Amino acid sequence: MKISLLFQIIILWLFSIFTLNAAAPVLKITKCTKNPIVDGHLNDLAWKDAAIFDNFKTLQPDYGLPPSEKTIAYLTYNEESLFFAIHCFDREPEKIKATVSARDQGNGDDWVAFCIDSDNDELASFFFMSNPLGIQADGTLDAAANPDIQLDMVWESAGRRTHDGYIVEMEIPLRNLRFPQKDSLVMGFKVARFISRKSEEVDYPEYLPSRGAALSQFQKISLSNIKGTKIFELIPSYTMARTDHHHKGQLTPGNWVSNFGITSKIGLTSGITLDATYNPDFSQVETDAGQIDVNLRAALFYPERRPFFQEGQEWLGFSARPDGTYLREIVNTRSIVDPILGLKVSGKLGRKNLISSLYAIDEFPRSEAADLSNKNAHFSVFRYARLLGEDSYLGFFGTAWHLENKHNYLSGLDGRIRTGKQSRVEFHGFRSYSKEENLFSSGQAMGGSWHIDSRKWNFRLGLFDISKDFDTKLGYYTRRGLFTVPVFMARNFFFKHKNILRLSPYYWSRHSLDHYSKRWESFNVLGLELALSRQTQLSISTWIANEIFADQIFSRNAIRMELGTQPLNWLRLDFGWRRGRGILYDIAQASSGRETEFGIGMRLQPTSKFTSEFRLSHAHFYKKNRSDKLYNINILRNISIMQFNKYLFFRSIIEYNTFHKHLSGNILLSFTWIPGTVIHLGYGSQFEKREWNETVYVPSEKFLNTQKAWFFKASYRWQK
Repeated sequence: MKISLLFQIIILWLFSIFTLNAAAPVLKITKCTKNPIVDGHLNDLAWKDAAIFDNFKTLQPDYGLPPSEKTIAYLTYNEESLFFAIHCFDREPEKIKATVSARDQGNGDDWVAFCIDSDNDELASFFFMSNPLGIQADGTLDAAANPDIQLDMVWESAGRRTHDGYIVEMEIPLRNLRFPQKDSLVMGFKVARFISRKSEEVDYPEYLPSRGAALSQFQKISLSNIKGTKIFELIPSYTMARTDHHHKGQLTPGNWVSNFGITSKIGLTSGITLDATYNPDFSQVETDAGQIDVNLRAALFYPERRPFFQEGQEWLGFSARPDGTYLREIVNTRSIVDPILGLKVSGKLGRKNLISSLYAIDEFPRSEAADLSNKNAHFSVFRYARLLGEDSYLGFFGTAWHLENKHNYLSGLDGRIRTGKQSRVEFHGFRSYSKEENLFSSGQAMGGSWHIDSRKWNFRLGLFDISKDFDTKLGYYTRRGLFTVPVFMARNFFFKHKNILRLSPYYWSRHSLDHYSKRWESFNVLGLELALSRQTQLSISTWIANEIFADQIFSRNAIRMELGTQPLNWLRLDFGWRRGRGILYDIAQASSGRETEFGIGMRLQPTSKFTSEFRLSHAHFYKKNRSDKLYNINILRNISIMQFNKYLFFRSIIEYNTFHKHLSGNILLSFTWIPGTVIHLGYGSQFEKREWNETVYVPSEKFLNTQKAWFFKASYRWQK
């Protein structure tokens, strides 16, 4: 009897999970008889018969309030494209922020976004964004509507300032989207507008945390008789480069080296795409900003910037990794240093099955023995997910890495289950296997977390364990051999004030059992976050913490402050500061000390076409007193961009590291017609404080030009 009752309760609970939202009303969109001209004017006949949306509500600074400015959006389509327009009214149009820049830059501008869940799976969405001048940004949203701008698509946009605000028009070819072949399709869509100076975002339809997952609240629309095409595109490229190196007191000229490469995208079905690249070149990619690389316990993490590996990153993540956990990535494509070949297959099989796979051959593996530096490493990834409704899914991960007689494998499961409109459970469990010659090891990483998000409260609770022998050559983790309990709780107070928007006191903690020493460590943060107008965020916190290192326990008590603000349209300021107890991460002479870190950033935009950004990063460590300094490091960086128009820009980057006494600079002239059709011309140079004494290089007070590099790249994106 008890078993029967328990069984009924479980069935009712599961039923409630997968029927959280009643079927949303579907709006039939009218097809246009004549295509509108994308020019920033709303005088085309197509807009008179288009669907109109004007019932916008705020998402920021608070949910569901009437917007401060009026917004009207329009939507229509034909067999091959979606057409979207939006009129953003503003009673102070001279205060609208708009910059002429390359795509995907942002710059704190006002913007509008059109989001489309073409599969209607409520798990991912494409978005197409424009500032008031028609400058594009695009990418994908995850189930929580977090944006990822790594995907670049080909579409049209035009923006124009008006006496009462601005107008943006878009044409989005359907070949950019994935959807099943049917006579009639239901998709989800959303429109968003951001008013920079007010830190205000307004959306249609209205989003409320009490209604469940973000994408499940999209407006459902119906389209009929549209053409789904299997995409086919080729991007051949040609690169010519030369590098000069300083050798035995002389700057020795290098040889000009030419390389041909090709990248392709082939639609295998309407839902599955094959991406391939051979001999890719990423010379034009912006160099990584310098980070403090002294006294590190874990390797630094750098974001992926290379276009081929950026696309599709949203499904290479895994569930249950709240802030404070040590396993951060199962697939970190930055571990692929210099690929010769890359292959990706991704998309959906039917409505509920998602796959994503990657294979790459790496010519110069990172962090391996010198005798293997001329060997090739092989990377393989397979990802599968079964979609369960709303943002719930069950998934599988498998990765493999091979280099000569070294092997590393990982496999496991992850998932997310929505347990209520404001709550969800996430979990993962992975097993790793490593082999080098006759040595074999295996380990596991597993954990789960419970999330509650409402208007007033945010709560996280988790249990995680990563064993001492767990390893992943493709992923990224900061520590292993720990059982961890992370906790987060925040209370949000909203204010009806034009300048003071939100106040959020919070508590974050991480309590860990170190498997090596069999002792507990604890990290507790009490903080206060304040949101103001002009995109201003202020956070102040205190750390009450300790950390185990080299079988000793050290204090990590500290005070931290972060501030970011845009007080004027042409000025952005950022500041971060932390001071407190630190650890000298040296096994042989581990000790406690006092450390200070701070960073100051300033972005200047004196005109709509010129931006210059300055950044200073500083860190110092004193072992006992101010006379016992172990290190003092400053990194100064400047990026300046002159955007002549939306196609052509000139960029310079200068960076100096006082600790390594290293100065670098590079310039790039870049023309981009559409993503993939580009011409780049670049030069870079490096200087170090050293000199040649006829035998070896020794430290010096003068800079020596140790390297010069030139490159030229051209590519063309051909689509069928």
